[in-house]
Amino acid sequence: MPKAVSPAARMGRRHNPLDEDLLARNMPKQKAPKRKSASEVDAEQGFVDAKASRRILQLGRELDAEGDEAEEAAADKQKADAFGFGSRFQEDDDLEDQDDIAEEEWEDEENTGAFGDVDGDLEPADLAAFDKLVPSNQEEDPILKHGLDLHISESSGRRSGADDDEEVDYGTSLQPGAASRNLADIILAKIAEHEAGGQGGDGPGHARDFDDDEEFDLNPKVVEVYTKCGLLLSRWSSGKLPKPLKILPTIPQWETLLEIAQPDQWSANACYEMTKIFVSAKAEVGRRFMEMVILDRVRDDIRETKKLNVHLFAALKKSLFRPAAFFKGFLFPLVLSGTTTLREAQIISAALVRTSIPVLHSSAALKGLCDIASQISPDSEGQSAISVFIKALLDKRYALPYQVIDALVIHFMRARASGMPSVVWHQSFLLFAQRYHDSITEDQREALLDLLLSHGHASIAPEIRRELLAGRGRGVPLQQGADFDGDDTMLVDA
Repeated sequence: MPKAVSPAARMGRRHNPLDEDLLARNMPKQKAPKRKSASEVDAEQGFVDAKASRRILQLGRELDAEGDEAEEAAADKQKADAFGFGSRFQEDDDLEDQDDIAEEEWEDEENTGAFGDVDGDLEPADLAAFDKLVPSNQEEDPILKHGLDLHISESSGRRSGADDDEEVDYGTSLQPGAASRNLADIILAKIAEHEAGGQGGDGPGHARDFDDDEEFDLNPKVVEVYTKCGLLLSRWSSGKLPKPLKILPTIPQWETLLEIAQPDQWSANACYEMTKIFVSAKAEVGRRFMEMVILDRVRDDIRETKKLNVHLFAALKKSLFRPAAFFKGFLFPLVLSGTTTLREAQIISAALVRTSIPVLHSSAALKGLCDIASQISPDSEGQSAISVFIKALLDKRYALPYQVIDALVIHFMRARASGMPSVVWHQSFLLFAQRYHDSITEDQREALLDLLLSHGHASIAPEIRRELLAGRGRGVPLQQGADFDGDDTMLVDA
């Protein structure tokens, strides 16, 4: 139950009567302002009395009188010294004092050196390094001793403006005893020593080959870091990757560090994440990563399980972000091996079908596959794998250049020298005839029709022949219908 309210509290909460609130009988009274005295009123108005006015006028007259006396004294002094010798002598004295002060400061700087008291503050080793970079003996410097014109005439060996028989020897200034070597001389000497060591073979200046002594160029701490990163990637499934792995594509020796991380032991999830990192880098770096890591991992996984891990398949699709890196680093090495199986081709071509590829990259890939097919034995399984990839790229229905179409025609005509082609070859041939029967020449059409007579499939060859005959030829415009009278107005049934 609610709390009981006492009568006193009830009366205390009662509001005022409405008539009191509306009429506001108890309005506060306004007090009358305090009256001000006459002096306060005058002060507010800003008037000055007569006594203060007389004092102000007297001060003004005294100031005017002092100014007139100063002007008269200056005029009398100018008349006495018409040429102003006294003032000039005073100015000369001031200038001499300033010159003496400047000479004293210059002498102090010469005594202490341009950079302070070097001899007293630096160690002997630091002083020797300082003398090599900044020559202390400025008298032997030809520019400081003879001027810039003499240094420019060094090629002629004579001083400009001097007699012809007075020769200047510039070689003495470069001797160790004459002056210290500057930074340019040290750099040139190091370059000459490096070149001489490279020609001499195994001398002290011989540059080591990185391929022979890779482990000696790497810091042991770096090797330890990437070894632990490889161990982490071997059981990694999700989460953030270590920072050394994210910066790996930007390191000059990233291939060596990648081998240290043992990519063959990585999990499929780690392969996908590392693919994203390397594909986002330069195209050449992505190509090498696909060739070194992903190619072997994909083939091993398909060989063992007869299928491809979902993360490795996602890595293939992600690598197509760089089509050139994918084709040059993965697809072309795969088919060049000549051992590509149909199972591998079917799985990898699925990634091609499900990913958008630019037209030019697809055209270059088709031409590259046709060229590789000419280097592989016609009866090998690799030819069927190439036909699977060609079929996947042709199914995108791109407008291919005539050069690529000619390469495809030559590829299909190459089957005349071998036995009966495979069914996959006929399927790719049918797809080519359906998509590009209007882009081949009449000679190519006749050659392909003759090929079907000798190497045609029983059920697929008639479809290919029908598509080839339906084409109008390369460059032939589309003919209008016979009943077309020039009026293209839409006909609407009544």
